[in-house]
Amino acid sequence: MFQELQCGMPDVKVTKPNGLAPSLFFHVYSGGNAIGFAQLSSRAANNYRRSLTHDDAPGISYCLKIIEVSQNYRNKGIGSALLDQVIDFCKDERVASIYGEAKGDSAELRRWYEGKGFELDSVDNIQLSF
Repeated sequence: MFQELQCGMPDVKVTKPNGLAPSLFFHVYSGGNAIGFAQLSSRAANNYRRSLTHDDAPGISYCLKIIEVSQNYRNKGIGSALLDQVIDFCKDERVASIYGEAKGDSAELRRWYEGKGFELDSVDNIQLSF
């Protein structure tokens, strides 16, 4: 199911997971072209594979493994809108937190993640608790 991605660009849509699972994927398209994605993995995914339900959600944390936008589409608000979708999805599904590591231009990424409500430690680990 496609949903309009609120990024200020026309014809950009996102697909979101249908509920919780050990791995979650969000895909972004411009027209028919894939232009970005985000992948999250639960701690449960590292121990065993099974479906997650709403009853499992309290206390479940997801690692933001990667958020990527194709080079020609960067700096147009797509990554920010995608991360907003990830955050909103996790809130709606009653996920306890999102964590990970900020990789890349450290100062710029720190500001970006902090602007989205994440806390960062001295080695650029990120954490957003709900």
